[in-house]
Formats: sequence, C-alpha cells, structure tokens
Amino acid sequence: MRITMEDVASRAGVSRALVSLAYRDRPGVSTETRDRILSAGRELGYVPNRVAARLASRGGNTLGVFLQDLHNDLFADLFEGSRTVADGAGKQLMLGVGALDGGRDAEVLETLAQSWVDVVIAFGLQMPDAEVREMAERVPLVCVLRGVADIDSVVSDNRHGARAATRHLIELGHREIAFLANPPSDGYMDRRHGYAETMTAAGLRPRVVETTYSRETAAADAGALLDAGDPPTAIFAHNDQAAMGVLDALFRRGLTPGREVSVVGYDNSSPSKVPGVALTSVDVDGVALGRSAAELALRRIASPMAPAEWRTSFPTLMVRTTTGPPLP
Repeated sequence: MRITMEDVASRAGVSRALVSLAYRDRPGVSTETRDRILSAGRELGYVPNRVAARLASRGGNTLGVFLQDLHNDLFADLFEGSRTVADGAGKQLMLGVGALDGGRDAEVLETLAQSWVDVVIAFGLQMPDAEVREMAERVPLVCVLRGVADIDSVVSDNRHGARAATRHLIELGHREIAFLANPPSDGYMDRRHGYAETMTAAGLRPRVVETTYSRETAAADAGALLDAGDPPTAIFAHNDQAAMGVLDALFRRGLTPGREVSVVGYDNSSPSKVPGVALTSVDVDGVALGRSAAELALRRIASPMAPAEWRTSFPTLMVRTTTGPPLP
C-alpha cells in the first residue's frame, strides 16, 4: 500500500499543506510541528516525491535542454522544435552539451539539475537506463530518441526505419549490404536489429561493422570495408554523420555513390538534403520530435504525479541519388 501525504497529515494531525511545506523545508511551519510531521512520516514509511516537490517549489518557467552533439544537424532540428513550443508557453531554455562518446552525460545533467531547471529535455543521452532513472529521481526528464521505462520518452520507431532502408537496398538488387553500426548501448540498438532482421528474412548474411558517432572514424571504418577482398555493394550507416563519412571514403577512392556503392543514412538531417550530397536517408522529422518533447515537459510541470508517457512516431525513407542498382 502506497503511503501518501494525506496519510502523514492524518497521523500528525495537521493539514496536507503543512506536510508539503515541512518536506520542502519552507517557511510557515514551526520547528515543533515540522518534527512531528517528519516523525509521523518515518513511522508510516512515507517516501516523499522529490520530483513533485521540486516542481511545486518552482515557478515552472525554465526547461533544461541536453544535446548530445553540436556537429550533428539533427540536434539543431530537435532543439528548434522544442524552442518553438517553449517560446509559445513563455518558458526559458537552459542548454547543456554532451560529448560524442557520452562521457559528459552525467556531468551535464548534474549541472542542469543544480541550476534548478524544472524539467530536462534530453536529446541523445547515452548513459545506461538505470543511471537515467536515478537522475530522474532528482530532476524530471524527457528522453528523446530513446525510450526509458517509467520516464517520459519521445521516440521514432527505429526498427521500422531500418527495415525500410534495408528493404530498399534489397529491392534494388543488392545482396552484399553492410551496416555501419553505432556503439552498443541502452536505447540505441533497434536500427541494428531492424537491419539484421530484414537481411535474415531475405536469406542474406548480415554484415555489421561497429563504428562511432564521429564522421572521421566512420570514414576510416568504411574505407576498411571498401578495401577488403569482398567489399559490399551497399552501406547502410546508423546516422547521417556516419553516412557522410562513408561518402568521404568513396570520394577518396574515386567511387560514385549510387553507382559503384549505394549509401543510406539515417535522420534526414539538413546536409543530406543538399543537392550536391542528395543522400538517401530515413526521415525521423526532428522538429516534430522536439515539439513533442517540449509538450511532454510542459505536461510534467502541470501534472508532476502523472504517469510517464511515451510518444512514438514512424519514420519514412527519403530516396535520393546515393542509392541505385548494383553494377552488373
């Protein structure tokens, strides 16, 4: 049975409002009454909801925004979507930027928490699910691009998108299709799984090569694939940054994307749409994801005790000139 603030108020013989003030250490409660309330809470085993208390003590005016990286244009689209909603609601944004390897996630979230933002919208967190949930006990979080159980989350169905991209290459006639994968971590395995499932269902051999979130590293790893004795005729990269690395590797070898080697990216970020690039990519609609994230943040401020909500959208494949049939 869950012990509520009303239970503590009844045991201590005070109002619920006084219990709330006591647990938030706010003025208006005598030392004797506060001690009695806290003692009653201990006897009942009451665990205060610190997140709800935090929101109740704030004005609901500031949203924190965590961005994994400033080099990936997808994060600009995500931020733009959130900013539009925040501006419309009269909310201020405080920005924190992580690192490609996820090594600054905890540090940046801690800084935002100590800055007393009301909710953090986190785009691209790489820390394990358990650590995300632990941080969410201190400051409300909205996770974007990955889903975390019991945390407000906004996701695009990555399995769906990866299947569409892989099917596109198979239907073009490709049989040797490599997947340039992101490092394995909680929340970011569905693109790899969608690719592998589609290849296996078609009777083809999955060929997964792990890379990083760095364009330069992706270029080196793609180059190793291309220089191998059995190079693929198509490479599906886990995001557009990695796909740009693949295009760099092709350029250095005098190979034309869409002819000698087909290339597919993921995210449909701004650079993929440039006429000179024209990268086939899976569109997650970053602006829409950012809007949904800010809407969930506002919902959390308005209803601190509401159950976590997940919003899932379905991406679409944008076919451009970097994919075509394999050479005879």
